[in-house]
Amino acid sequence: MGLNKVAILIDGGFFIQRFRKLNAVHPTKKDVEELIAKIMDLISRKNPCATLHPDVLMRTFYYDCEPFGKELKHPNGSKIDFSKSETFIKQTAFLKSLETVEQFALRLGDLSFSGWKIHADNKKAKPFPDFRQKGVDMKIGLDIAGMAGKKTVDKIVLVTGDSDFISPMKLARREGIQIHLYPMENYLKHELISHADFIIR
Repeated sequence: MGLNKVAILIDGGFFIQRFRKLNAVHPTKKDVEELIAKIMDLISRKNPCATLHPDVLMRTFYYDCEPFGKELKHPNGSKIDFSKSETFIKQTAFLKSLETVEQFALRLGDLSFSGWKIHADNKKAKPFPDFRQKGVDMKIGLDIAGMAGKKTVDKIVLVTGDSDFISPMKLARREGIQIHLYPMENYLKHELISHADFIIR
């Protein structure tokens, strides 16, 4: 009996955004574990030979950034300590909790401050900090390419809606790996759909 080794790659920023939109709360460790179990069930349903060649989880990779916890000077002259913000406290605790999930790896990039911005449609609104992720998409792309090159898995499940991953998806498929997309009820561009083997919902 042959086993189909599965890797689940979760775009953390996308996951949190979609989870909060669908549930109106910040996700917990339990929510991530339930997501993994649900995905494994859904891809098994797409497997016509599940009895002889069952799908088994090799590992889940979760990609995100450490929350920004530095002190910045606001344009009005005041100082803001982001390490005391609710967002920083919640996200730090959430990422820490994920370290104990079985068959799970955290892959963290950097969150950098790019300056203060004002909403284009409301010039009188208060300036807000502009944060940019660094290295997250690159880590996802490199991991997909690495799995494809070393043939460590048979199936990759991407929890994302980002079309930036099309090139590594194409590479993985050329190497015989099945690509599944789990969009969490989000709209997917046609070019992203066309380079996946299955959309699981």
